[in-house]
Formats: sequence, structure tokens, C-alpha cells
Amino acid sequence: MRDKLQPAIDAYHGLIARDLDAADDQLEVLRQKQNEHDVLFGGRPMATSLRPTFFTEALYNDVQDTVYLIRQAVLKIAAAFFNDIRVLKEDLGMEDWEIELAAIPTNVIRLSALSRMDSFVTGDSFKFVEINGEVPAGIAYIHQLGKIYRELPIFKEFEKIHPVRFVSPLEHTIHSILLIYHEQFDGREEKPSFAIVDLLDEVPTIHEFRLMKQYLERMGFPCEIADPRELDYKDGWIYANGRKIDILYRRLLMNEFYAIKGECEAYLKGYMAQKTCFINSFRTKLVHKKAIFSLLTDERFTHVLTHQQQEAIEDHIPWTRTLREQKTAFRGLKIDLVEFVRANRQYFIIKPNDEYGGKGVTLGFAVSQQEWDTAIDEAVTAGFVVQEKVDIHREPFLTKVNGSWDMVPTIIDLDPYLNGPLMGGCLTRTSATNLANVTAGGGTLPLFILRHTHDHHAQRPAD
Repeated sequence: MRDKLQPAIDAYHGLIARDLDAADDQLEVLRQKQNEHDVLFGGRPMATSLRPTFFTEALYNDVQDTVYLIRQAVLKIAAAFFNDIRVLKEDLGMEDWEIELAAIPTNVIRLSALSRMDSFVTGDSFKFVEINGEVPAGIAYIHQLGKIYRELPIFKEFEKIHPVRFVSPLEHTIHSILLIYHEQFDGREEKPSFAIVDLLDEVPTIHEFRLMKQYLERMGFPCEIADPRELDYKDGWIYANGRKIDILYRRLLMNEFYAIKGECEAYLKGYMAQKTCFINSFRTKLVHKKAIFSLLTDERFTHVLTHQQQEAIEDHIPWTRTLREQKTAFRGLKIDLVEFVRANRQYFIIKPNDEYGGKGVTLGFAVSQQEWDTAIDEAVTAGFVVQEKVDIHREPFLTKVNGSWDMVPTIIDLDPYLNGPLMGGCLTRTSATNLANVTAGGGTLPLFILRHTHDHHAQRPAD
């Protein structure tokens, strides 16, 4: 299906190559626009490629159908097994304090109201490697980048031949938050007040918070940006910067909260009082752990799923296990897990069960056997997961590197946002290395969906 993209990609590269001096100028405009509009991670512009990413309608629909099936599979496994404390602790890797916080009653029904499923594009499909079920970032960056790219002369020229559409994850997310506030939480304000809450000392995504605040205020919703340590609690409500808050948009990771919980009394009291609607809730940890993919790929749990759900998992989720001394199955083989992983490093990666930004990831094919052995020993102690390596597709991007324009083989990280059962746009990240995380130095691009994918040039009449 990806071959249908090639005429559009070739056309865009052709427009760049036609006038490299003009391309240089537009690349500088792209950088300046990001600085002007706060599309920055720390002080760094998010996008460095003059070409965005493209999908066909068929590919976008395929992703949409797949994430729906996988989400339903997660919910089915949760309903069947998450009342078992042994499963939560041994198979999911939940800490006692995480289970305690997740058990606090909340009117928000969904385990993860806002989530993001992170995948890599493969040669002919895509493979999810984790669920960001807790605090998925990037929605405001993508919204703004979508507008910036459409202002570029090269994009305007491209769009004359290849019409596109753009799905804003920011619009979808805000709409979803309001639905949850009114329909699940039973919030009564037509124009509820928001607080975006995270640690504000040196947080690199502060620029995204500003973009979200600006957007919400343009839509008529009061919004504050606040540190959890600076919140106030009065009559069951959270107050931020003196304003009573109806919806607390939680960008603070639970691990970060727990490390400073003694300084966040109002934050926890407000959550327990359930007058201010926290999105996401503390229950998100149940689906945020990377070991959730162990449950999705282990027949001890997957027997409760439908054939269609199992098929989606088989096609789009790599085999995953919590790395510990245990007997399990791999592609029909009965194996001693640690021994098998130790002997087959080229097929596996090891990563923390609850981390982000590529931290602590060991790629078996990229390290020596000694380094792999050390990583295994540390992973077994720390409760990391092992996952089958994904064969990642590298798509050429005509990119300026070290002063010259070259075709650079680039991996694409495709990350659809889920707002409940609905998909609302995608984050795409690119990298010339094996990790595409922004924290690890990857670039971020908007995804445009091609309305027509036939080759227009092939239809031109003969001279």
C-alpha cells in the first residue's frame, strides 16, 4: 500500500530539487516560523525537514481500524485479569503505590481517556512498540506545524497537484476532554476552566503548554499553566494561580508526582475530592506500562480475545515479555526466557517498563555480547521488558545535512492519538538513527493525508 505514496513523495522532492537556493530560504523560514510560534522542544525547533510525512487515505484508515481493535483487546484483558493483584504486580510490573493511586475512585470511566500508540513504519505496514497511556505529548506542536507547513510556498505548489487533508490532534483532544467532563464526570460548566499541570522548572515542553493555553483561550476557555507544588485546595476544588479549576489537564507523570508527593498536598486532595476533573486519571498506569504488550502477546491472557483482535495483535504488535527467569513460548517454541534472550541478542531489544524518551533502551543488534549480558542482568533486577526487534523501514528524505542536500534514509515513528475509541490525528517523528524520540534528538513532522493517490503525471495527454 505504501507504493501509492511514492508519486507524491517524488513530486515533493522534485519541487525541492528544482531550486535548492529557494529550498534553503524556505528551510530558514520553517525554522523562523517555529521560533515565532513556540514550536520548540527546549530551545530547539521540532521540524528540520522541508518535506512533511504523507499517508494515503487507505493507510490512515488501516491504522484507525487497527488501533481500535488493539484498544478493545486491552480493555477485554483488563476486564478479565486486572482484579488479580498477582497479575498487576508480577505480569504488569505495578508498584504498590501505583496500585493504591489507581484504586482511588474517579468519575472518569476510561482507563486512559487520552493516549497515544507509538509505532514504527515497516516496509509494508506498521508495528506498535508501546502505549503512551499516561500523558501523551505533542498535540499542540503538530497542530501548529500543520499550519506552518501549509504556509510554505513549496507546499502550496505541491498541493495544487496533490490535494491533502490534515487531522489536528489538538482539536480532537480538546473536544474529547470536554465530552468526558460533561458526559462521564458530570461537569456542569459550559465553558470550564483548564489548568495544564506539570513541573515547570526546566520542562522542555513548556512551549507546548503555551500553545495549548493560547488555543483554549481563543476558544473561550480560561486556562492556567501551573506547577503541582503551587496549586491550592479549597472546598474540594483545585485552584491554580488563584483561579478555580474545572479540568486539570495532567501532564505530570505519576512517577514524578510520587517523588515529590510531600510537596503536592493540594494536587492529591483535589484528585480524591473529585470536584476538579483530572484527565488523565491515575488509572492510566494500568495501560501505560510497557509490559501491557506482554499480556497482549501471551496466550495465557489472549485466549479471551476475539479472532479479529488476536489477528490485529499478531500483525501489529511485537512479541514482548517481562524479562525474568520463566518458561514461556516464542513463536511456538517453549523457551527458558533469559537463556533464550541471552543467546539471540540480534532479534531483541530491552527497555524499562516505565520510562520515556528512549532512556535505558538496549538494542541487541547494536551492542556486543558482553554489553548485552550486562543489560540482561540489570533488566532482570529492575523488571525491564524484552521485545522482539521490529524491522523498521527507512524512507528517503531529501534533507540538508552538513551544508548540502542529500537523500537521507530515515525511520518514521508513527504515533496515532486515541481519544477513547476514536483516533484523532498522528504524531510522526523522524530520525536517521535507530531512536526517533524527540528527547533522543529526533525530528517531529505533521502528517498530511493524500486525498488522491494515483499518479497525475501519468495521466497527462501526449504532446
